[in-house]
Amino acid sequence: MQHNKWIRTAATVALVVSAASACGASGEPASAKGTPVPSPTAAPPEKAAPQHPAPGKEAPVLEQIKYDLETRVLSMGGAVSKPTSSTCDTKEVGDQPQTFTCAVKYMGVDVPFRVETKGGFILMQYTATPTKGGVLTAEGMRARAWKQYGIYGGKAARSLRCDEAPAVQLVPIDKPSGYRCYVGEGGLKGDYDAIVTATGMRLT
Repeated sequence: MQHNKWIRTAATVALVVSAASACGASGEPASAKGTPVPSPTAAPPEKAAPQHPAPGKEAPVLEQIKYDLETRVLSMGGAVSKPTSSTCDTKEVGDQPQTFTCAVKYMGVDVPFRVETKGGFILMQYTATPTKGGVLTAEGMRARAWKQYGIYGGKAARSLRCDEAPAVQLVPIDKPSGYRCYVGEGGLKGDYDAIVTATGMRLT
């Protein structure tokens, strides 16, 4: 999936993304699947941000791109606040079209992107495409489950469960990750796929 963004030479302008979702179900009762989600589980923030300072308005375009990619990876992981860093195989972005590779390191995992700039002296568009998928974290999945279902309390909170998953791993973008969370009782009863998208993580 591509991620489109316009950047002025001195400032970030806009962000345009799209995401797809999928859902699934199985015959086994939700109350018998996964492990209980701790209560309360801290809900992820509405907007993830790297722990280091954001680039200033006069920062080089490449630094803005790297910060944006780190922000994306944090959102994919469920906004679990952990250090991020990034490297690219180019030293700068000029006003001519370029294609290069960047990788974001998060919780010991490298998330690579192919970045293509369209060029432009005043306004520059670029796309960043994950080449090996997005990152899913077990902590982020549980936090997302609590935010979507546990926060309502009652039967939904008491019966909320999630599959056991590795602390962090790469999974396909915009497709079921192979991990689910479950509400065993009440009006929200059901199985919910954990899906990593360009804008974050969702259960659907």
